[in-house]
Amino acid sequence: MTGTEGKPRWSVGALAKAVGLTVRTLHHYDEIGLLCPSERSPSGHRRYVEADLHRLYQIRLLRQIGMPLTEIGDALDRGVLREVLTARIELLDRQARRLTALSQQTSALLDQLDRSDWADPVLLQAQLTVFEEYLTPEQGAFMDVHIEGLDEAAKTTMDTDWSALFLRMVEHYRAGTPETDPALLADAARLLDLGRTFTGGDAGIWDSMVKFFRERGGGVLNSLTGETGSDLGDEFWNYVSTAISAVLSRK
Repeated sequence: MTGTEGKPRWSVGALAKAVGLTVRTLHHYDEIGLLCPSERSPSGHRRYVEADLHRLYQIRLLRQIGMPLTEIGDALDRGVLREVLTARIELLDRQARRLTALSQQTSALLDQLDRSDWADPVLLQAQLTVFEEYLTPEQGAFMDVHIEGLDEAAKTTMDTDWSALFLRMVEHYRAGTPETDPALLADAARLLDLGRTFTGGDAGIWDSMVKFFRERGGGVLNSLTGETGSDLGDEFWNYVSTAISAVLSRK
């Protein structure tokens, strides 16, 4: 470190050593405009001042929370660091809630392994967790807030009614219940209402849910019925879709 008039200055090597980075990293930061030295020596060498050091510490802190370099530069240059950090906290909170829910479901599965009645509700929840893979980040964020805002009665209803309704739809399908049958339409209407509650009425999330059941619903049904390699494929989901469409046409 050097300095004149009481103001410390660091060469690139000295700064790298002081903060535990490589000279190559500091050169890269300079090249991309993320951390440019405020001064140059008479011979043209980089000289960093206290303001540069303060910016470098901010960069390192933001890197530690996983922020890309391009976003760091934009946040620091535009003076919106507080807003960026607030948004990052909200994102991490949503991810934490999702991981907590997944952890609770996994713990429930472990608790149920030695019980004779473990299969249906626990495996259903495990299968439905895969649904998150079908959501965009924006849809996932919406669902986190939406589900969090539901009252306990609605959450309990969703947890218990999904399995009962799907099993009844399986019974209708295998019994060849006509698509105009009042009992079938009543169950389809309840399934429709449950789906709307779950998706918050978002059409895009509804489409993602339909795609999930079309592609992964076999695992859900196997969890409910205890069967493997059953006849519940595309024809079953077409049957369900037709019943729901019949309900919609009557509204």
